[in-house]
Amino acid sequence: MTVTTDTTALVTVNDDCCYHCGETLPVNTSYSALIGGVERAMCCPGCKAVAELIDSSGMANFYQRRTAFNVQPVPEHESDSTGFEAYDIPEVLETFTVDSGTGMRTASLLLGGISCAACTWLIETSLQRLAGISTCHVSLQQNKLDVSYDPQRIKPSQLIAAVAALGYTVQPFLASAQRDQLATDNRRDLRRLAVAWLAMMQVGMFSIALHAGDIQGMASEYQTLLRWVSLLVTSFVVVFCARPFFESAGRHLRQGALVMDLPVALAIGIAWLASGVATLTGGGQVYFDSIVMFTALLLLARYAERRMWRRNTLNWLDVQETLPPYVAIRDGAGWIHAARQGLTAGATVLVKAGALVPVDGKVTRGVSAVNEQTFTGEQLPRAVATGDTVFAGTVNLEGSLEIETAGNHADSRLARLQRSSELGRQGKPRLAQMADRLASKFVAAVLLLTAATALVWSFIDPSRALWVALSVLVISCPCALSLATPSALASAASYLRRAGIMVSGDNALSSLAQTTHLVLDKTGTLTQGEFSLVSVSALGTASRESILATAAGLQRHSNHPIAQAFANLEPSGEVTQPQYQVGAGVAGNIGNSQYRMGSEAFCKELQRGLPPAPNDTGYWVALVSEHQALAWIALADPLRPEAPALIADAQSRGLALALLTGDSGTQGPELARQLGITDFQTGTSPQEKMAEVARLQDTGAVVTMVGDGLNDAPVLARADTSIAMANAAELTRTHADLVVIDAGLESVTLAMDKARSCRRIIVQNFAWALSYNLCAIPLAVTGQVAPWMAAVGMSLSSLLVVANSLRLNRPLT
Repeated sequence: MTVTTDTTALVTVNDDCCYHCGETLPVNTSYSALIGGVERAMCCPGCKAVAELIDSSGMANFYQRRTAFNVQPVPEHESDSTGFEAYDIPEVLETFTVDSGTGMRTASLLLGGISCAACTWLIETSLQRLAGISTCHVSLQQNKLDVSYDPQRIKPSQLIAAVAALGYTVQPFLASAQRDQLATDNRRDLRRLAVAWLAMMQVGMFSIALHAGDIQGMASEYQTLLRWVSLLVTSFVVVFCARPFFESAGRHLRQGALVMDLPVALAIGIAWLASGVATLTGGGQVYFDSIVMFTALLLLARYAERRMWRRNTLNWLDVQETLPPYVAIRDGAGWIHAARQGLTAGATVLVKAGALVPVDGKVTRGVSAVNEQTFTGEQLPRAVATGDTVFAGTVNLEGSLEIETAGNHADSRLARLQRSSELGRQGKPRLAQMADRLASKFVAAVLLLTAATALVWSFIDPSRALWVALSVLVISCPCALSLATPSALASAASYLRRAGIMVSGDNALSSLAQTTHLVLDKTGTLTQGEFSLVSVSALGTASRESILATAAGLQRHSNHPIAQAFANLEPSGEVTQPQYQVGAGVAGNIGNSQYRMGSEAFCKELQRGLPPAPNDTGYWVALVSEHQALAWIALADPLRPEAPALIADAQSRGLALALLTGDSGTQGPELARQLGITDFQTGTSPQEKMAEVARLQDTGAVVTMVGDGLNDAPVLARADTSIAMANAAELTRTHADLVVIDAGLESVTLAMDKARSCRRIIVQNFAWALSYNLCAIPLAVTGQVAPWMAAVGMSLSSLLVVANSLRLNRPLT
């Protein structure tokens, strides 16, 4: 058998090693695979099968891009195939997948063995070739795979097996698994930090002895011994503690990107190499103390930054893990225990005093109080009774409650908040992207400046050239630039979440702070959205009772808030072929006749003889059949008590106000007059609302839209910033950048205040980062800053940005 060693790959493969996993080839082996037209040696059938799979999929260049060997596949006879098949069990499936609502499911998996961007590319490309896979994304930072798949075409066990066949370990991405991963990462960071600081103290003592020896005199053999011991300790620090800097710099360089870890790695590496040469030759200066101190200070700063992110993640995990795995549900006259993940809408769950509410739902029996501090930050409990809504993750404090579930865990507010947090981490705001681009150019400029500094100082004072150049490398801090935006946005979003406002859009707070126009919906936004029946104006011979019974039957099939006004009325008969038209009304057949209920224009399409609505103030809804106009029904929708305060606050900010409502009655103009809104449009369709927002944007306006109805979803997606109210439809929530969870319109004012504070903090962070570099770099270039002083300055610069951003966690004053 003839095999060839690849000399172009990033990973060197020796002739006596497996081309796939790097293991030593067994004696007299005969396994090989044709990769890219070249025969490669393999150690076992497993590696041969995986390598051939990669090559047959057209991905042979993976081997040129990888930075580490693959994990050797588990032999088929040793694998537990039933372990993969167990993931297809519905109860297990619910623990790591969610229904996207479009017939697709999204699975979250925790990966092991991935070490570089090439691994993520291989997994993503391999899965996207499978039938039934829509999208997949691998997060190298979280070791997480998110894949959207069609359950009718592929099973979870099949996609998990496909990943495992590539040589990676895979398991469901559960809260417990993520917690274990966070704990492992935290222990690793602490070990590196502890070793670096212990080494800094030890090498510092050796350095003091060496400096004292230079002054008072020290035997050369003792000086040599101290240098060699310092070299050994520092080498371990460089290899173990500073390893992340070198890995990050190398990984990004291979992708053609310049990051702050590059000058850090260069500074550590060059200083260590120069000091090592000085130790070996017995001449020149050694700066082992500066190397170790620099590494220790940087690790401390980064550990402090990571703790901030970990704390927010662990808050979610604490709530998620404390939810009970089993719940008591009503079964006839008794109670049975069932898995919480298997709950569906309409089940009755018993929640005893002191227990956590397992799922969102409505109280059907019992009186108690619930602690919602996890979501709102409010320590005082909220009293609940029959008809009140309670949420998963809150604590039932006083009495037992029976709750009718609103859906499964994936539909809960807790799950939506978690998904919004994940969404926020997947993308970067425009300001953060700009900072990253600026940081990359800044690093390139620093590298050029460092080279120029070393060249100039080689003429001025060759003995100081290296260390002056290292100070320039170290003191520069684009880290602060890169942290300026994300640290502030994270702190502001964390505060708003505790205040009952969910932030999900990448650029939500940035756009909200620049708002020039505030556009408001009426029903359910400025009004309470809780309609009540006021009067019936009959247009024919039908009685009031028959009119209301017909209306109740039609409204059973409506998604509009006015359906609540007819919920307690008995319908007259079965409605067939029901059709709900967003922003217009509902239609259907009762018996042999067609009926419509809704706006005047919608009903006139069926019954031309419909007269105009009465002139009385109110929310008027028409009811017609194909034979005659039946009635105008008046409904009342009270104004939210906090609406006038919102309008006054917006006007004090100099914002232009507009009211866009689909209601064509008299209540819209009356409400606009009452609140002092001069720019209003009534009877607008969703398309007309979008056109109006687009028109404003074309004039340079930055539009914030507040709405709640299903018909508001398109315009919310169009606005620069969108806010959905607590009672908004699920589709509306999906399109909104901010969702008010519990509170009313005062939350809009709070969000605008916090957004402006966030923008002010970001400007302060940028100003500090730029000012620091403009002052510090010239000092380093002129030789006035020692490397250890540069390390302190760089670390403090990043920590100051994070500390300034954390001020956004405090209430506004």
